[in-house]
Amino acid sequence: MSNIFEQEPSSKEDRRRTIIAVVLSTVIVSAGFMVQNALFPPATQQSTATQTPAQGTELPAQNTSAPAVAVPSPIPVKTASSSSIPVPAAERTYIIETDVMSATLTNAGGEIVSLTLKNHRDKSGAVDLIVRGSSGANGLSLSFGSATAPVRELMNAQWLDESKTAIEFSRMFEAPLAGSDQKVPFVLKRAYSFKKGEYLFALGISIEQPDGKPIALGANGIAYRLDLGPQIGPRFDQLPKNADYRKYIAEIDGKKKSEQPKANTPTVIAPSASWLAMSGKYFTFIAVPKAPMSGYEIETAQDPLIKQTNTISLLRTSFSGVSATDTYYFYFGPKTSAELGKYEYADKNGFGLASLKLEDAMEGSGMLGWLENFLKFLLNFFYKLIPNYGIAIILVTVLIKALFYPLTKKSSMSTARMAELQPKIQELQAKYKGNPQKLNQEMAELYKRENYNPMSGCLPLLIQFPLFIAMYNLFNNHFDLRGAMFIGGWINDLSLPESIINFGNFRLPIVGWNDLRALPIIYLFSQLLYGKFTQSPQSAQSNSQQASQMKLMMYGMPIMFFFILYDVPSGLLIYWITNNVLTILQQIVINDLMKKHKLARAEAATSTGGGPVSAGTGETSSRTAGNAPKPAASKLTSGKKAAVDAKARPVGRAGSKEGFSEKVTKWLENKAGKTEKGNKRGASGKSGPNSGSGSAKGSPKKKK
Repeated sequence: MSNIFEQEPSSKEDRRRTIIAVVLSTVIVSAGFMVQNALFPPATQQSTATQTPAQGTELPAQNTSAPAVAVPSPIPVKTASSSSIPVPAAERTYIIETDVMSATLTNAGGEIVSLTLKNHRDKSGAVDLIVRGSSGANGLSLSFGSATAPVRELMNAQWLDESKTAIEFSRMFEAPLAGSDQKVPFVLKRAYSFKKGEYLFALGISIEQPDGKPIALGANGIAYRLDLGPQIGPRFDQLPKNADYRKYIAEIDGKKKSEQPKANTPTVIAPSASWLAMSGKYFTFIAVPKAPMSGYEIETAQDPLIKQTNTISLLRTSFSGVSATDTYYFYFGPKTSAELGKYEYADKNGFGLASLKLEDAMEGSGMLGWLENFLKFLLNFFYKLIPNYGIAIILVTVLIKALFYPLTKKSSMSTARMAELQPKIQELQAKYKGNPQKLNQEMAELYKRENYNPMSGCLPLLIQFPLFIAMYNLFNNHFDLRGAMFIGGWINDLSLPESIINFGNFRLPIVGWNDLRALPIIYLFSQLLYGKFTQSPQSAQSNSQQASQMKLMMYGMPIMFFFILYDVPSGLLIYWITNNVLTILQQIVINDLMKKHKLARAEAATSTGGGPVSAGTGETSSRTAGNAPKPAASKLTSGKKAAVDAKARPVGRAGSKEGFSEKVTKWLENKAGKTEKGNKRGASGKSGPNSGSGSAKGSPKKKK
């Protein structure tokens, strides 16, 4: 029995047709001469036309009434002991081992009953991508025509190589002769080929009529169909929502297209698709046919054993001829660029495939893909330093917060500045309530006078928002987080929600939870603390409408997100909690810096005679900056002049018991008093060489 992967279908068919043509020509010419010369009766001609049973093949009674709308489906031939294709008496399984996969196949129809990935594990061991439902697994089962019952007759099996990575199953069936009700036998072969280091394998389907008679295969335009179902692994029916999913993706005319079939309704996809994928969160099945296709059929339904089912079928167009060989490639493995990208270049994979664009089966971030890749690089970098992805997530978050600290500080300062301006803004809003145009004009003037940019508080947040989206996609879809443990006994898989208590079959009413989780609760408290620390005092004293809005943002949003994020992967919550804690610490530092700066600016204003200082900017208010006193042109020599100059200085900060001008006045008066006392001491002191002149100058003052 030959290996169908080593044959060229077109050349073999041509050779077979040539041989058949020669044989038939010889038979026809010889029969013609014999009829003419010997005048054989017609009965003899009938005996020459029924030579197939003499070959040892027992054919069942033929059906003389063919259906009007469809060609009858092939049926297995009851082979005798002299058959060239012996049929085993019992079912037997065969195992193909590579370095990355272990496939178990059965000779009952040549199906795959198990396909495990050696390098990827779940709770039950190595991940098995063939999930059995209540009616068993359909691991690429074959059905003739549009029939739903798969071919599961026992087939002969033989290895095609010494390494036992390629196997062929074969059995004889019979199908209608083309253009006739007569049935003739044909050989069905199914051959699998696996290669080292590949999650992709090949399946060849061969149909051969050994006597060269053309057969017809096709019911409703379908010669046969290959079905995969009822589900691909790993099993996810018991996993919480958001932990896994199943999606259908097709590559049509070089473009990725997502397909969403209605429940319990088979949906047929056009045959123009170059491949069709059924993808989960971390693993994917991709069918790449190299055969004439009538279409693809997908369906989502329910199964009593595994809850949700997702099936995919490849529909091969009807066939009429002597033989045909179809080749299919199936990728069954992890959804990573490293593996899927192999099939863009022929020299990167063992099958010589190129330009398949299988990476389209992955989830992407669109324009933020480059940012997600950068964050993935950082995550893997920290993982190499400390081989724990939970710690790596924390370190990445710390690094990001450190890089964005200047923006966070600027945003907090701007928020505080905006809170100081709220009374003036509310005053303008009340004054120009019925004139929006004038209000906008006055608001612009206010911002200009106060040297404040209203976008300075929002811009840093807008810059960080794309980063947050990329971080969310990374921690929610990064393949390496699957099965990665953070804290043993608690967070055993960063790709799944953690659990501290499982309620078994009991579920909490309304929400439907059957697990008590710690991370969502920790997240809720961290988010509430985050809102408390980032709320400014002025915003808490605003009007009732704004106060209610602030309460909704501070308490309502975290509670709402608590329910939304209850079942998300634990890796994502670790990132979010770490981000909240770091933001709280940053805000404590920023608040402390703001207090110190405010005190420093107040002291600077006291020493220089400046006006009130804005807490958020460190600049004197524009309304008082222009009134600041200029330095004295000459030294004050009399208390009276000092008092006058002191009164001319601007008043200190409003509400102070002792303003700046009062302090300056007292200081000048003290200096003036000390000067007078010094003069008096000089007049009453000992006489020197110039004492006379000094006394003369001082005597009139004494008389006065």
